[in-house]
Amino acid sequence: MINCGKLNSNRKRSSKEEKNPMNKKVGKLIKGFTNDNDSRSYMQEEEIMKSSNVESEKSALLKSISFMGLEIAINVGKPTWPIIKWDSLNHSWKEHGCETNTGCPSKFLIMCLNSIQNALQQHGDFSTDWERPLFANAWGLEFWNSYTNGKDVMETNGGDSTVEKIAWITSTAADTISMKEKEGFSFNGPFLLYLVPSQDKAYKVRQVCKSLEVVGIHTVTLHSDASIDHQIHSLKSYEPEFIVSTPERLLELLSLNTVDISALSLLVIDGLEAPFKGTYFDAIKSIRQFISGNLQTVVFCDCMNNFVRKLIS
Repeated sequence: MINCGKLNSNRKRSSKEEKNPMNKKVGKLIKGFTNDNDSRSYMQEEEIMKSSNVESEKSALLKSISFMGLEIAINVGKPTWPIIKWDSLNHSWKEHGCETNTGCPSKFLIMCLNSIQNALQQHGDFSTDWERPLFANAWGLEFWNSYTNGKDVMETNGGDSTVEKIAWITSTAADTISMKEKEGFSFNGPFLLYLVPSQDKAYKVRQVCKSLEVVGIHTVTLHSDASIDHQIHSLKSYEPEFIVSTPERLLELLSLNTVDISALSLLVIDGLEAPFKGTYFDAIKSIRQFISGNLQTVVFCDCMNNFVRKLIS
């Protein structure tokens, strides 16, 4: 019985000690001090992780545009679209203001645009509501400005090109071919390669390009849903100025040595999604290795927000 009383007494004293206000204050101070240290340590780790993530993201961006030139116009036609230039001394991209061209598109280029617009208006599959002539399109004029100044172009606001943008790109290419041929220059192989992610997109681009046959520009479409023998025959028969293709089928034809794109002048990559990885992007990088000429590139990608800020930060 005595032992039981002592045990009960010990229990009571323990309970009183827990209720002691001084003990509570000391406990809170110790707990608060520990929590502050843990919080600071957590914040430092978080900052390190953020910094590491930013550098990793920037490194991925640099690798993703390694196939492009040293000057890139970003989102042309926007009110504040920038130009980024590669600084070889600091191994980084720097932002520059947009440059203007005092010239204007040729009559031949405008004729090409009008031919495309007239043909598409008569085509039942296209429901484009033409509010103004194609030659007055703001994006097209700025694209032409960047192209004639030798810059690559990257559109980061959406993965797919519009009919208007396709029309301006192909008409500008046709105009360049016309001017070069007047100067006595001849092309050994296609001038323009338009890479697309699907057969459906290839069809849409092909319909725009088809309108340029009246000015002597031939286009061959390549994709895996058609006979490869038929496509090889078309490449040999037409010797096309433009090729519209999915990357997988083009790589297959390149491996068979049935098409030569080494002297390509303009590469368009449509429907590229961020982050820049996966089979489509890997195929594009493989195709780029077959091109050795003086190349300009246009890329339409569904890119992450603040692309330029992240790239030049």
